Amino acid sequence: MSRHLTTLLIVLAPGAVLAADKVTYDDHVQPILRSRCFGCHNLDKKSGGLDMTSYTQLMQGGSSGAVVEPGDASLSYLYLLVTHQSEPKMPPNGGKIPQKELDTIKAWIDGGLLETMTSKAKVPDKPKVDLSLAAAPTARPETPPLPWRLSLDPVVHTERLEAVTAIATNPWSSLAAVAGQHQVLLYDTKAGKLLGVLPFPEGRAQVLRFSRNGSLLLAGGGQGALEGKVVLWNVRTGERVAEIGDEYDEVLSADVSPDQRLVALGGPNRIVRVFSVATGEKVYEIKKHTEWVTAVAFSPDGVLLATGDRNGGVHVWEGMTGREYLTLSGHKGEIGDLSFRIDGNLLATGSQDGTVKLWEMENGGNVKSWNAHGGGVADIEFARDGRLVSCGRDKTAKLWDQEGKQQRAFPALPDIALRVSHCDETNHVIAGDWSGRVTMWNAADGAVVADLSVNPPELEERKKQVEQALAAASAEFAKLDAAAKATEAEAAKQAAAMTAANQTVAASTKAITDGTNAANAAKTKIAQQTAAKETATKGMAAVQPVVTLLSEASGKLAEAPGKAANDEA
Repeated sequence: MSRHLTTLLIVLAPGAVLAADKVTYDDHVQPILRSRCFGCHNLDKKSGGLDMTSYTQLMQGGSSGAVVEPGDASLSYLYLLVTHQSEPKMPPNGGKIPQKELDTIKAWIDGGLLETMTSKAKVPDKPKVDLSLAAAPTARPETPPLPWRLSLDPVVHTERLEAVTAIATNPWSSLAAVAGQHQVLLYDTKAGKLLGVLPFPEGRAQVLRFSRNGSLLLAGGGQGALEGKVVLWNVRTGERVAEIGDEYDEVLSADVSPDQRLVALGGPNRIVRVFSVATGEKVYEIKKHTEWVTAVAFSPDGVLLATGDRNGGVHVWEGMTGREYLTLSGHKGEIGDLSFRIDGNLLATGSQDGTVKLWEMENGGNVKSWNAHGGGVADIEFARDGRLVSCGRDKTAKLWDQEGKQQRAFPALPDIALRVSHCDETNHVIAGDWSGRVTMWNAADGAVVADLSVNPPELEERKKQVEQALAAASAEFAKLDAAAKATEAEAAKQAAAMTAANQTVAASTKAITDGTNAANAAKTKIAQQTAAKETATKGMAAVQPVVTLLSEASGKLAEAPGKAANDEA
């Protein structure tokens, strides 16, 4: 039997492949890729920068890096695409390839990516990490941190909307913060109701963060090439409790440590600076980054500080001292954001290279990586239960499990999605885009809960709108009331007509009854008269012979005198 026929039989009979000692690229995988993938991924076309026509080219990967991870198909980008667990689904514009072929690809990857029967299996270069979520290090506060009687009057109202630069949700209450122009707007995530407005005269907030216990809200921003600052508010009272930093350019990224003692910030100057909240003094600074610092986050226990930049660089530092701990290499585009899982064991990073990566914090190993948004990831956030939300240039917000499997893609926004957050208390996802649109969905079914305005009208305008709505409602009520009264009058008229008709019917019924009774009486009388007539007739018939006899007798008597006279003559 020829080698090619043997290969064909093995491919068509996956049990034989799985039962075989070795699954190789040359004998088992290449025939599948030739029929399914070579049309787009060849030496001439190289869709996505990937050539799959030879083992060597496939191992080099594509534009977004390696596509197979030895020993674990679940970590392999190629396998996630062909099984439709990640985007873009392959092959494009069609269903999944047969399960038998998927099993063959999986067996090849799990078996160490053998090229031939004599090849040596590759050793996994990514450590196995337990992704289970440990208990939350931050306890739920007894009183949910919600604003109380804050001003609802916006600082400014503009004629046009601007891009949504920052969104955050409180970890322990149904509260969301959305950045507007010279202000931060607080919304109830249950119904989308505006709860308060916090002035930010420094400019526009480029980053918003709630503290780990939810009691503080951080805003970092300013004005480009002019000034930058971080502000901390008491969530309940709206009071400014601290102003941190005095940058010569706007702050692009910032976070407050879990113990609320330190604030870290970064921006276009490529420097990460860490300040004391109590004194406002600089504690230390980091000058490792070679580009704008676009993302900063403390770990939930405050032990670590992660930072990312516009070159795709990600570093992890000791949170209290700034000493370098890890360098996480792998991204090839700007870091949109980074987020620690609530137990601090995993760090998620999203990049303009389109990928989301998960890193374990013991050795800095990349344990998961998937292509999340075509064109780039703009924002990412861990939910309290370990799920992740992300958004990007494909205009969509998405919900993932921590294995990188997409749980839901929400309806596309009008423009590029810039910011996203998940409210743990309501299970709502909030995302904003370049056009200024902010939409809140129910994560369970994807239904729209509300649209949140980054540019609400001033109170006077809202008062006018309410008054106009009230006037319109009053006019409509008056119209409906008049219609109801007209209906009532018509009903009364109809009722009167019905009453008259009923009276006429009653009179007619009585007349008919009386006529019937009179007719019956007349009929009885006629019957009686008829009976009397019949009786009289019978009586007349009975006396008729006597009359006749008497008549005859009378005639004889009349003839008797004449006869007697004749006799005398």
